[in-house]
Amino acid sequence: MKNKSRVYDINGNFIKEIDERSLDEAISNNITLCRFSCKNLISSAGLDTATQQNAALGIYEPARCEAIKNYIAACRNEYLRCKALILAATTNDEADSVTFIAPPVPEGL
Repeated sequence: MKNKSRVYDINGNFIKEIDERSLDEAISNNITLCRFSCKNLISSAGLDTATQQNAALGIYEPARCEAIKNYIAACRNEYLRCKALILAATTNDEADSVTFIAPPVPEGL
């Protein structure tokens, strides 16, 4: 797989960027990055698979279940927003410019 890299001089000054990826590769790479960002956010909020299943089944108190489900939905919506923008990109730079914006973690998860 081809990569995107930056070239610096001996003093650490940026010289140029080399992008050998095709548009399809750039799109695929960026969608994968957003997917990982979404999964990592959910798990770093303390929401492992068991906790997610318990919330979906309503095992926790209703307020906690709703908070968990709403946070997961917010993360998923952000992923879908990013994915749509990346898929609409016509250049590698456009695909690379899409930023996953993490939703705030609610209290009481």
